[in-house]
Amino acid sequence: MKYVEAHNSIELSKFIGSALERTYPEEILEAGKKCLIDWCGVALGARNQAPVIAVSKTVLGWGSRGRAQVLLGTKIAPGAAALINGTMAHCLDYDDTHVGSTTHISAPTIATALAVGTHRDVSEKNILAALISGFEVAAGLGNGAGQPANLNGFHATGIFGSFGSTAAASILYNLGKEEIQNAFGASATQVSGLSASFGTMSKPFHAGKAAFNGILSCELAMEGLVTKKDLIEQNGGLSSSLYQNAKTHLAKLNFSNGWEITRNTFKPYAACLLTHALIDAALDIEKRVSSNEINKIRAIVSEPAAKLANIPKPQTPLEGKFSLAYCAALGLCGNRAVEKDFCEKKMAEPELKRLTNCVELEPNKDMPQTAAQLIISLNNGSELTANVPLALGNPDNPMNWEDIWNKFSALVEPTLGQRTSNLFTLLKNFEEPGSLSEFVALVSAHS
Repeated sequence: MKYVEAHNSIELSKFIGSALERTYPEEILEAGKKCLIDWCGVALGARNQAPVIAVSKTVLGWGSRGRAQVLLGTKIAPGAAALINGTMAHCLDYDDTHVGSTTHISAPTIATALAVGTHRDVSEKNILAALISGFEVAAGLGNGAGQPANLNGFHATGIFGSFGSTAAASILYNLGKEEIQNAFGASATQVSGLSASFGTMSKPFHAGKAAFNGILSCELAMEGLVTKKDLIEQNGGLSSSLYQNAKTHLAKLNFSNGWEITRNTFKPYAACLLTHALIDAALDIEKRVSSNEINKIRAIVSEPAAKLANIPKPQTPLEGKFSLAYCAALGLCGNRAVEKDFCEKKMAEPELKRLTNCVELEPNKDMPQTAAQLIISLNNGSELTANVPLALGNPDNPMNWEDIWNKFSALVEPTLGQRTSNLFTLLKNFEEPGSLSEFVALVSAHS
């Protein structure tokens, strides 16, 4: 039998076990609250989406009982609520992304923290501790391992999002050392989601299922389920299954190397993150030329972008979010690639269809996945170029609080109206006692 060093499981137990006593710097608390605000915005903005309706009807049909709050819904069991809310948060593909792990960490992790938190009526301080610590666990295990998993056919959010959820639930259920290790063994044996599903309703379901998996794993561990504890080690069973060429492994955990939550990326555009640099470039070109002067578009992008976001002629709004060509066309026509730009009526516009068909993708193995270049040929024979070394929303090119508010308000106002600013202010000061009950009052079905 192969020897597996028990490093990650030991580090996890210590880090999770000390989460509620840990002092979090103010900048880390602010980063956590920014994630919470963005999560609520994109989740509430997805209230009428088909995947949300399907998952909600199915889960509510189970008739589970509990005190976990479903967004714009009722109270049910924690795992059930997290499955619905986690799906909502990733449904628009507008949620934040940790680039180091190529994972939508907040979607499942915050869904879990709020589900268990409302079910157990824990303090706001503890919910923030759980979501921050869960984020660190998911990012820590996924750094450098997420994109290879995606390229191998497995959705990183379904993998590392499950671990973020497991960490958050472990903290709020107050699991002991052995229970934590058994919970992560149970989580590891359930992870996945296929990247071949990108551009379909299955992708947001991966995030909801990751949240569900984490809670289920913790509840099983609390009831005595004993699992294989070394699956999450660098040379453990999960690594050898995901990366069969042995060139990649799950990361070796090191929680003393700074806070990963400060390296999070927020999305200004409602599409796959791999399209964002190209959208930035297109919007830059749009300032200089009218779209009807364009006859050829060369899009130089990273190899992961060309593989995972290359639906050349999208037929549905979900496919549009994974089409570099359509996203470039949106920008070149002056559209900001917000949620309303991904609908059948918009996609049918003749000029958008023409420009989409003009795009020629050129993968570049040396191009970072946060960068892109557009070379536009005009009818008069001249060319225009736009280079984007780092897309808007990344930690070194961040969205500010005004950007966050503009995104949040556009998504939430159709549901909450004038109470949108109340929710934003509440979440921005979520550590204050009483915030959780006010949050539930604002987002429950009767509000």
